[in-house]
Amino acid sequence: MESDRWDSDVVRAMQGRSNFSIVFSESQTAASLWDYGEDRLADRALTMTVDELRAIRRIAATYHAASYPLPIEGRRITLNHVVAFAAVAFFEGRLRPLAQTRRRPQKARPERFTPVPPAFEPPESPSLPEPAEP
Repeated sequence: MESDRWDSDVVRAMQGRSNFSIVFSESQTAASLWDYGEDRLADRALTMTVDELRAIRRIAATYHAASYPLPIEGRRITLNHVVAFAAVAFFEGRLRPLAQTRRRPQKARPERFTPVPPAFEPPESPSLPEPAEP
């Protein structure tokens, strides 16, 4: 992935946090985007690669820190917001306000955006050392 595609703050966020991670699926990402009026990106999320999903998860872990200045005011920031912000930042290369700050009614969500929990996958980590031989 070329780093000139993203603003420097998104590149830093993509490094994640060493002591914290968030796991969610492609469909949960798409649902979060649709919830806040990001319909085009919600469709894009349904076709993202595993590497793209992992990058969005690392960004979300960074954005989940209470001290991170997300562009939203007057609302309690939820994990749903954080996932949507992370996906917008990854797909567009910069952090910006969501299309709407209030969540759309869940009953209006199209079926294709029904969130399905992720299948189990081991946490992302750098290559692990080989065990020492006895």
